[in-house]
Amino acid sequence: MQNEFIHHKLGKLYLEDVDWQTDEASVPFCKTPVEVCLAGGSETGPSQAALSGYDWIESHWQKVLVLMQDQAFDFYEPYADAVASVPVIDTPTQLWGTESILNVRVFAKDDFSVTMRFTWQEDEDPHEVTFYVEDGKCEVHSVDG
Repeated sequence: MQNEFIHHKLGKLYLEDVDWQTDEASVPFCKTPVEVCLAGGSETGPSQAALSGYDWIESHWQKVLVLMQDQAFDFYEPYADAVASVPVIDTPTQLWGTESILNVRVFAKDDFSVTMRFTWQEDEDPHEVTFYVEDGKCEVHSVDG
């Protein structure tokens, strides 16, 4: 059994069940290191679908944001209604630039999730928001914390 895999961009990944992950990867779409998981692999390495999915996400990050923006705005609107200090954002595209990416989990280029926090969330708010892209569409998000 192999316990590490070297990815050409992410560096060293470790095996966790059937997922290959790194806790701090430098990725071009984020200013700070993030956790990346290439899901659904085997003992020998990540699946080809997860590998090519990550490459697609990295090279099409602006499209990824477009896929998630309506769900992100669905999270923002009730938050802004409940918290007076939240800045006014009128359109979903205005949310981008206020996010902090925490992790990316990839099964394939049309099946992945991205977890983030937003700068306008209150300091004492521990919630992280995960956006799920399935079959190339993001129609759901969850709030954890």
